[in-house]
Amino acid sequence: MKRSMWKLPFIHSVFFKKSNPLKPINIKIRNSIIPFPYSNKHVTIYNGIWYLGLDITKLQTGFKFGQFAFTKRVDPQVQSRRKSKKKSKKKK
Repeated sequence: MKRSMWKLPFIHSVFFKKSNPLKPINIKIRNSIIPFPYSNKHVTIYNGIWYLGLDITKLQTGFKFGQFAFTKRVDPQVQSRRKSKKKSKKKK
């Protein structure tokens, strides 16, 4: 659901603090919007298990951090089993 138009975009107060430019910024707030000053920076986003690295571009500003940190893990063994089952069904 979208946020109301009369409300400002949600940007957490962590983004207004000064940080060391050499260290990547650790972000645990996935529902906040990427502010424009963060373009061309490297951040790490917490997805619930580990931190995922992300280089922010100008096109990504205005979106939420959670859109770029996936929480579901893809198991390669399960994917290969699914592909083999599909091939075997087609042969019949």
